[in-house]
Amino acid sequence: MAFMGTLLSLIYFLSSALLLQSAAIHESPQSITISLIHPFSVHSPFYVGKNTTEVQKFNLLIQATTARMHHLFPATTMNQGKYWNGSSEVDDIAATVEYTGFYHVAEVGIGSFPPFPGPKGLPYYLIMDTGSHITWVQCEGCNPCFPLTQTPNFPFRRSQSYRSIPCGHQECPTPRRDCYGSSCGFKAIYGGNHGPFIRGTIVRETLTFSSDRLGATESFNNLFLACGLQSHNMPFAPPNKVAGILGLGRGGPGTSPIWSQVLKKRFSYCFPASPDTKSRLYIGESARMVGPQVVSTPLLKGANPSLYYVELQDISIAGIRLGLRGLFLFGGCTIDTGAPLTMLIPSAYAVVRNAFIQYFEHFGMQPYGSGSRPRDVPMFDLCFPGGPPGLRFPTMTFHFKGANFVVQPIGLFAVGANFVCVALKSGEKTIIGAYQQTEHKFSFDLELGNTGTLFFAPDNCGAPT
Repeated sequence: MAFMGTLLSLIYFLSSALLLQSAAIHESPQSITISLIHPFSVHSPFYVGKNTTEVQKFNLLIQATTARMHHLFPATTMNQGKYWNGSSEVDDIAATVEYTGFYHVAEVGIGSFPPFPGPKGLPYYLIMDTGSHITWVQCEGCNPCFPLTQTPNFPFRRSQSYRSIPCGHQECPTPRRDCYGSSCGFKAIYGGNHGPFIRGTIVRETLTFSSDRLGATESFNNLFLACGLQSHNMPFAPPNKVAGILGLGRGGPGTSPIWSQVLKKRFSYCFPASPDTKSRLYIGESARMVGPQVVSTPLLKGANPSLYYVELQDISIAGIRLGLRGLFLFGGCTIDTGAPLTMLIPSAYAVVRNAFIQYFEHFGMQPYGSGSRPRDVPMFDLCFPGGPPGLRFPTMTFHFKGANFVVQPIGLFAVGANFVCVALKSGEKTIIGAYQQTEHKFSFDLELGNTGTLFFAPDNCGAPT
């Protein structure tokens, strides 16, 4: 139960964004490549332990998805102020992404600490979040702090690339009321008045990422970095290895996610189905997607400026269209890495639910009722007893404008010895979550089209760790 409380607090925390704008100077012309870690991987900072059952994992995903939705809509609370823009050109980034507990995390080097051997910056795990814009890390001198193991709180004062920004300075991207003492400051409340709260300073720093050249790293100087110095109710319980957030959100007026800070126009990621697989987050030209299976749909702006919206026109189950055109508001569907599961508005969910029931009736399967469901079945709304021999699972297709996103059974069902569950939820908004995004590569190109273009294609998403 303690872990569950921690998880739900973490969702509240991830569902808001601080508006920051920045510029960068790059040392060399390579792509950024970041390793991604699967949430249920043993390498993940969120690893729930080998004794956690599959049913318990699915139940945690269900509750995490509900909490995520509640705190993405309506639009998150953000602070805005005066913003500074730069014009220097930089090149590409690539980094390994790992799935940890319920979120994919990336390892990023922060600061400059010569003459110590090894990478230029100290390594920190940051949660990859397409619903947030701020990139921040907990810093030395914090009080109170959330627990952080393996790496110290970032010792910014000892970093040779650290540069403070005075309160009220023209480079300070936040208003004077957010100053932290005499320094440019930030503050953010996540999930309402009783949710996690963090404040601190905004500084200039160097971030170091893996390069698209094997074994190389790329450093970006003079970036804005939020330095957390006071945290309350933060959802990181010991032992914790997550130090902050890597913001990849779209951004609204005055915002700047990390891809914009390094002056790039696109990023891509690929989520593997297996927790034993690492994948990559690319920022820059290496994120461009081409090939016969690559399709695209326009990105749209919606009610929450942080999120990436697409036009969802219809849904098919097992290749049969359900005739849902008109149920989804224009721009009413979001693509989100922070929501573990896909949610559909109630009117659409009811039609989809009935289509699955009709499909499985052909195999003699009837859904569990409220009184017949065993205790060891996940809390999904629609679950069936284990299927007969020869059971064929259907696909689910999201018909976006100009492109079809086909979710294979591996990203659609939760299967156990005595259950087959449809891994979807009914919710107030339609969100395509990370579980349904598995085994696909997505590229967010913010240069093509009026408000950007989403490219995607099937992919095995990396190799086992």
